[in-house]
Amino acid sequence: MSTTSPELQLEKISRFIGGIMRGRDPDLADHLQRLDAQAAQFGRQIGLSEQEATLLGIGAGIHDIGKLCINEHVLNKPSRLTSAEFFFIKQHPMAGYQLLAPLELDKRITDCVLHHHENFDGSGYPHGLAGENIPLFARVVRIWDSYDAITMNRPYHKGRSSSEALAMLQKDKAFYDPALLGSFSEMMRTAPSM
Repeated sequence: MSTTSPELQLEKISRFIGGIMRGRDPDLADHLQRLDAQAAQFGRQIGLSEQEATLLGIGAGIHDIGKLCINEHVLNKPSRLTSAEFFFIKQHPMAGYQLLAPLELDKRITDCVLHHHENFDGSGYPHGLAGENIPLFARVVRIWDSYDAITMNRPYHKGRSSSEALAMLQKDKAFYDPALLGSFSEMMRTAPSM
C-alpha cells in the first residue's frame, strides 16, 4: 500500500504523462510544461488556494494528452488542415478524458482535459458549453493554451510576440471568460517576461 500523499501522486502522474508526451512531440511537451507552471502562477494571482493552483497547473500540464491518439502527421502538418483532419483534431479532448478516466483523478483536472476548447460564447467543442457552464479551470487553460500556441513556433506558423498574441486574444475575446482575460492581460502587461 502506498503512503504517498494524493498531491504527490498527482505530480508523479503529471511527470509520467509529460515524459510520454516528450517522447512523442518535444514541442508539445514544452508547451504543456510551460502551461503547468504559468497556469498555477495565474491561479494564485486570481485567488485560488495553493492546492487549487497546483491542481490547475496539473490540469494545464496534461490538457493535451488526447493528442497521443492523433496521427502526428496531422498534428504537425505544415499547411492548412482539411475538414476531415480538423475533425480528428477535435477528438483530442474526449480522447484525453477517456485515457484519464481509469485513474479517477480530481474532476477539476479532467475538466481541463475535456473542456479546454470550449468557448465562452458557446462556439467551442466538444460540448458547446458557454459562459460559466464551462468549468473554471478549463476557462483558465483556454486562455493560456491559446496564448502559448500563438507565441510558440510550430511547423504551421511562426510564433508571434506577446503583444501580438494579446491583441489576437482581444480580437477573439468572445471565446474567453472576460474577467479572466482581463486578469490575464494585466498580468502579461506587467510581468517582466513570461
